Amino acid sequence: MGETARDVPPNTAERIRQVALDLFSRNGYEKTSLREIAEELGITKAAVYYHYRSKVDILDDLLRPVAEAEEQILDEAAQFALDTMEGRMRLVERYLDLVLEHRQLTRYVVSDIVGASNSGMVPRLQRNDRQLNSLLSRAGLSLADQVRTLSALGAVMAVLSLAEVPADQLRPLVRQAAWGALGLDRPPAEEPVPESPARL
Repeated sequence: MGETARDVPPNTAERIRQVALDLFSRNGYEKTSLREIAEELGITKAAVYYHYRSKVDILDDLLRPVAEAEEQILDEAAQFALDTMEGRMRLVERYLDLVLEHRQLTRYVVSDIVGASNSGMVPRLQRNDRQLNSLLSRAGLSLADQVRTLSALGAVMAVLSLAEVPADQLRPLVRQAAWGALGLDRPPAEEPVPESPARL
């Protein structure tokens, strides 16, 4: 007998996404099939189809929360006093927290951009990244300040090369490096980090 909606545990969609991300990261998007995702989970392909009709639907669902969180950060950017180094660093820190939260997914997208580009979310993520870079190198900044600020943003990407280091150890070190890139002596006291929007 085939599986019905009642047979499928309520967290199956979340498990499908995580297993798919693990397989995408190891084998690439193109070489991963729905059958392999089902086998890894120990469920039928029909159970995967109950939640997702295609691999791209899974990929979209993985990337959507990142796009939404980026857009929330960008919407709040006006609160950061971006005409000051400290304000721009607050924006960098919000981005750091987002990358740390989605470190495996971000590493995957960077390593398999061709496969990841099957998702309609990728143009949205790219647009958000361009907007973030534009805010951090805004008109009126000296060239030196633009370079410092974008170097601070670049320090954030170090977390992708240090995947085995726990986030609570890595974050203060990356934060310190970013402040150093800005030519500032020491980071100020931590700002409270707003919670990410709840996933529906």
